[in-house]
Amino acid sequence: MNFKKVRLLTLLALGLIVLGASATQAATLTVGNATSGACVHTFTTIQSAVTAASPGDTIQVCPGTYDEQVNVTTQDLTIDGAGAGSTIIKPSIVVPNSSSLFSGLPIYAIVLIDGVEGVTVEDLTVDGADAAAPLACNTYVGIFYRAASGTISHARVTNIFFPAWRGCQGYLGIFVQSGNGGPGLNSDVLIDHNTVDNYGKNGITANEAGTSVTVTNNTVTGRGPVGVGDAAQNGVQLGFGAHGKVTDNSISNHNYTPPDYVACGILAFNAGGSLGQTKNNTFVGNEQNVCTAGNGPSSNSPFNR
Repeated sequence: MNFKKVRLLTLLALGLIVLGASATQAATLTVGNATSGACVHTFTTIQSAVTAASPGDTIQVCPGTYDEQVNVTTQDLTIDGAGAGSTIIKPSIVVPNSSSLFSGLPIYAIVLIDGVEGVTVEDLTVDGADAAAPLACNTYVGIFYRAASGTISHARVTNIFFPAWRGCQGYLGIFVQSGNGGPGLNSDVLIDHNTVDNYGKNGITANEAGTSVTVTNNTVTGRGPVGVGDAAQNGVQLGFGAHGKVTDNSISNHNYTPPDYVACGILAFNAGGSLGQTKNNTFVGNEQNVCTAGNGPSSNSPFNR
């Protein structure tokens, strides 16, 4: 056998090895529990599947209700439910599983994406109703992208709220935060075709320099009108150096009746040029549809903790 043939066979063998390795890189891990009916699955919690997953894998979650928090630190992962009305993450208790990159204060997140890129959360509901009672005024978040990037799509985030703590400022549906643009501390998240409702303070919040969001085709519904002792709600907040596009959303019922603060459909508070990229949104029942604020005293009420 001559050298050219040996070389060709070697290259072919190497190619088959590479193809084989590529084929094994992406796997689908299935999750179900006693509430999932006949849905075939390997794992009984979402967190156990996430822990076992490798970059590029998909976590396919059966219909059912999952009493857990989920922490993701693996990049390029997809968590895919059976639909927002079918797959429900609803913890009975939450513990602090993260901290603010701005203040260092603890954060209780139901779904946490921490320090990784390319993570998608889709086709499921995050419901905070059962876990809020003991939290008082700590920061409570449905889905938290912390110095992380990815997509939230066709999901519902609901009940990040408890009536006894209705005036607390840290109850957020979706929160995207960066570490002021430091290396490895940026966030870039697409928030697309979701429903966010019944939250304490803000529906969707993007804070700090280094944060970029595209918020499109979502339905964001506040609890307004609300009065004394409640929070002045904002549907979408872009604040403190964050950049974003907010387009083609339906944003309603953010109305704070006392005169000291203004509730906003969209609040751009010291944001990085985001207001010009806010368009084609539908507003109903907001005290003010679009609010801006500079560095001075303001009647707006942003979240920053």
